[in-house]
Amino acid sequence: MPRATDGPRREQVVVLLDATAAHEHDATLAAYVDAVALGLDRELVIACQPGDADHYRRLAPGAVIEVGPAALRWRVGRMLWRQFALPRIARRHDVDAVHSPRPPVPLVIARPRVVTVLSMEAFDRSTDRSTPPRRRGALSRAAGVSMRLAVRTAFRTADEIVALRLEVAQALERECGFSADDVLVCPPPSDLDRFAAAHRVAYRAAASLVPAETGPITLPMLTESSPDSEPGGAGLRQ
Repeated sequence: MPRATDGPRREQVVVLLDATAAHEHDATLAAYVDAVALGLDRELVIACQPGDADHYRRLAPGAVIEVGPAALRWRVGRMLWRQFALPRIARRHDVDAVHSPRPPVPLVIARPRVVTVLSMEAFDRSTDRSTPPRRRGALSRAAGVSMRLAVRTAFRTADEIVALRLEVAQALERECGFSADDVLVCPPPSDLDRFAAAHRVAYRAAASLVPAETGPITLPMLTESSPDSEPGGAGLRQ
C-alpha cells in the first residue's frame, strides 16, 4: 500500500468524521472519537446525533458540526443515513477524506476512506463456542455473521486503516488477510499531540495530498522534539 513519508502539499486537510454512533453504550469508541475531535478540531466536519451536538461544539469549537436526524438513535437508521446522507455532507463541505471510527462504512461515497479498528471483538468466537447452540439463537448468530461481513468490507474498501494497538493490527491480518504492516498503529489518545499527528498522516495519505511511496509511516515534525521516539518515525507503524 502506498504510504505518506514526506510533508503535505498544503497546510491542512478537511475530514468528515462519522460520530453518529460515538455514544451508543461503547465507552472505548466514545473516548476515541472525543480524542479525535479534541486533537483535530478545526480540521473536521463532525456528523453526529442531535443529542451529541452540544458536546462536540464544546469539545471542538473550530469544527463544523453536522447534526443528523433523530433516527440516528437506531442502528438501522444509522446504516441507511451513512449510505445516503453522509455522501451529500461530504460533497457539500468538499472534504478530502471520510473517517469511520468503526465499521460499517459508507460504500457509495466518492471520497477516500479512513477506518479505525478499535478491537476485533466481532471475530471473537469464544463466547459462541462456550454457549450451547439452543441458547445462542438464530438471530444472534446472524448478527455475528453480519458484523464480520461489515468489518471485512470496511477494511477492504479503506484507503487507510488505523489501530491503537499492534495486537489489533495482527488480529486483523489473521482474520481478514490484511497485512498488519499496512495498518497505522498510532499512539494512544493520552498522548494527544502524537495521536492527532498520526491521524493527520493517515488523512493526508488517504487523500493523496502528500508524495507517497511504499515504506514505514514517519512523522518528521515529531522526531526532533521527541528524543524518546523510536528511529523511523515515533513508532507509528510497529
